[in-house]
This record gives sequence, C-alpha cells and structure tokens, in this order.
Amino acid sequence: MSMMTNGATSDSVLGDLAPQLAAAAASALVVASPDHGMLVVTGADRLTWLNGLVTCELANRKPGDAVYGLAVTQKGRILADVVVVVGDEEVTLVVPATQLEELRASCEKYLIMENAEIVAGAGRVSFVHGPGATSVLAAARAAGGTGGTLDRTGLGGVVVVARADVADAVDVAMEAAVRNAGGLRGDGQAWGALRVARAVPEFGADFTAATYPQEVGLEKSAVSFSKGCYLGQEVICMLEMRGHVKRRLVQMRIEGDAPARGAVVADAAGTTVGEVTSVSMAPGGGGVLALAMVKRPVAEVGGELRVGTTTAKVLAVV
Repeated sequence: MSMMTNGATSDSVLGDLAPQLAAAAASALVVASPDHGMLVVTGADRLTWLNGLVTCELANRKPGDAVYGLAVTQKGRILADVVVVVGDEEVTLVVPATQLEELRASCEKYLIMENAEIVAGAGRVSFVHGPGATSVLAAARAAGGTGGTLDRTGLGGVVVVARADVADAVDVAMEAAVRNAGGLRGDGQAWGALRVARAVPEFGADFTAATYPQEVGLEKSAVSFSKGCYLGQEVICMLEMRGHVKRRLVQMRIEGDAPARGAVVADAAGTTVGEVTSVSMAPGGGGVLALAMVKRPVAEVGGELRVGTTTAKVLAVV
C-alpha cells in the first residue's frame, strides 16, 4: 500500500483524495492491499510456536483477534512487519509480499518438534480505516471473511482477510457496508497521504530489513516487553534499556516544493543527517509533509532541518 516512489502527491491529486481522507476521519475508508500476501499456520501448537517468532504477544489471543507485530532476526533487525489474524483452526499472517518467502523460510528453520505447519495462503487483504470500520468487518465476516480490530492510525481500523473462494463475496459485502456507513472505497494514494499525515511508517518505504524497531517507533505498537522469549528479544530489550538508537524516523513539514523520496536531509550547518523516506501534501492545504530517517541528535520536535534549499521543521519523532 505504498503511496509513491519519486515525489509527493500534487495539490490537485490531494484535492481528489480529500473525500477519501474525510471518510477515514469520520466514517470508513476501505483500501485493498495487493502489496500484502498471506501465510497460513495450522496445527495444535500454532499460537505457541508463532509466539516465539514474533515480537507481539499471542499467548492469550482468541479467534477474531488481530495483532500487529514484527518478525525480527537474531540480531534484532526487522525481517518483516506482520499482522496476525487468529481464526478458529488456523492463524493467518499478513505480510509484505516482497518478504513472504523469506519469512516463511525463516519460520520453517525453527519448526522442529511442534505440531504446526506454515504454507502460503491465497486470497485478498484489505485494511479499513476510520471509526466506522467495525461495521465493515462484521459484514466481511458474514460473507465468509476473517479479520480483527487493527488501528494503525488512531482513527479506528480493522484488517479483513478473504480466502480466494470467498473474496468476491467479501468485496461485495464490504462495498455495501462501507456505503451504509457513509464511507468510501479508497486507493493506495489515499492510504499514502493518510499514513504520512498520521506518521505511520511502512515497510519498504520508511524501514527495511536493516532497521531496528526503535528506529521507527514500532516498539510502542508492535513489541511486547512482558512476554516470554522470542527470536531477537535480547537485542531489542538491550536497545530499549540503553535508551536510544543511532537513527530515528521523524515527521517533518517542508516549506516550498515537495522533494523526491531519498532526498538528502541536512542540518543547519549543511551536514547530511538523513534522507526523506515518504512524502505527501498535507491534508487541508497545509503544505508538504514527509517522513525522514535522520540521526538521533537532530530528531527533536520543533527542530529545523534542510531538504535541498528548503526548511523542514520536525513535527514529531515517530
């Protein structure tokens, strides 16, 4: 569901997106995500086995729950972010499609004596944003879909997973439900503008397999520090106790023209301190917003940086 690769959405395009952004804030915005794939885990030990492989707590989860977490390497770097959807007889992992096979292979290395099996799933994944999202989830479930509450933006939200054999029926049900809620079906551009405005990092754009969770603020939403042991826990806990990492993702407001993704971020002295990772026009005509990965010492709310010849003010440390 990435928004762009080379620059920001133009003012005219953002104007076209305004109804979708308003739907996310006031009712419901349904966004299909072809950039995500699925892994399905079955077997009696499925939850306990997965609980040792992801950063989120799964031990007490029940059917109908959805949890956001991370799969990390032994060195604590993010292999993929995952949405875990718990069903009656299986668990579905919603994963960036680019990481699907690598994550599956990584998990299988740690499948020894457990009663569990992990296979690729087929179907469609949608994310619904906004306070009316739960009614869309109910309709999707009635049509044969699964999913659970998943609020990445602070506006309310759910994830919907539909197997290939029921995907069309689930789409029809969601279309009717979102219309009844006064919402809209959106697109990747709308999600991109929404997530930059809400400072939500995305795998492949703002973080990669070279990133630690604390660099993009995901220790707050995707990591349990009270659960039992899991792969990579020692490094993640050490980083948390140490209190800082070398880089941090920040949200900035940029004066002037929108930069390209990858544009250099500099401090007042002109020293390179990072790069832009995502860009969008701010909703409501508030100029250009961007997410950028910068060195920790300059990641301060209210601080002023430079992108090219323009000023960039740090609005939030993600």
